[in-house]
Amino acid sequence: MDKRHLREDRRHGSPDVPVGVYRMARAAGEPILDAHWHEEAEFLAVESGEAVFQIGLTAYHAAAGDVLYIPGGELHGGYARGGAACSYGAVVFRPDWLTSPGDGAAQRLLEPIRAGRGLPVPFAGAVPGLAPALFRHLGPLLDLEHADDPAKPLRLKGGLYQLFAEYASRGAFVEGPARSPLDAQTQDRLKAVLTYVDAHYARKLTVRELAAEAGMSEGHFSRVFKSFMRQTPVEYVNALRIRIAASLLEDRNMSVSEAALEVGFDNFSYFCNRFRAVFRCTPSEYRHRRRGQA
Repeated sequence: MDKRHLREDRRHGSPDVPVGVYRMARAAGEPILDAHWHEEAEFLAVESGEAVFQIGLTAYHAAAGDVLYIPGGELHGGYARGGAACSYGAVVFRPDWLTSPGDGAAQRLLEPIRAGRGLPVPFAGAVPGLAPALFRHLGPLLDLEHADDPAKPLRLKGGLYQLFAEYASRGAFVEGPARSPLDAQTQDRLKAVLTYVDAHYARKLTVRELAAEAGMSEGHFSRVFKSFMRQTPVEYVNALRIRIAASLLEDRNMSVSEAALEVGFDNFSYFCNRFRAVFRCTPSEYRHRRRGQA
């Protein structure tokens, strides 16, 4: 995933096998999952530690063994809970890959999901026995991340069918849209702001400017923004700048001061303080650590 917070434009899988499999490990204090969205649906399984994952405007406290379903187009992200480390896996896919005109059974069960009329419950822990069953199926799917297996497409499709079969056998679907029209409008406005910040983070941005982009008053925008992002708009912009600076520091030809200026910090001391707040180390220590991992 791109380190910036915008509509994700990467291709998950390939045109004929539109499935991406990813495993992520985050140390204590590191960002868990930057807010983003994509057109594909996603299963997310927490393999160790704990975190809070937000889907739309709802937050879910998740620990090892928990599984979440994220509909396509839904704004989502994650943040640490109590400074804990967290590792998780994700399977990102196009639901329409699982249906074909000649497969009546799959059409009946999965077409409502593809069309967004009936969706799996977002937090599997809300249904007795569902999370452990899903977690058992997700493990083998996540193991396929780097697998060189000619049968990988069949294993991916078969595994996804097994996941949806667990929902179907328990009737674990929510009827209708997963969000209200008001929630949808709020998310669309937040998406517009995130995209705007991504395009202009290197210059001074004010809350008034971002509120205008969202079509809200400053006060209302600040409240809505913080309710989802768990940060004020200013904190979000600075955290984004810091994360982009961290990616720039992995380029050995760029100095710390150059990285700070590149992302819009003209006060070097403030940049270093903000960097330490996010990564719990100085920019120089971060660069040294990354070089050691290379």
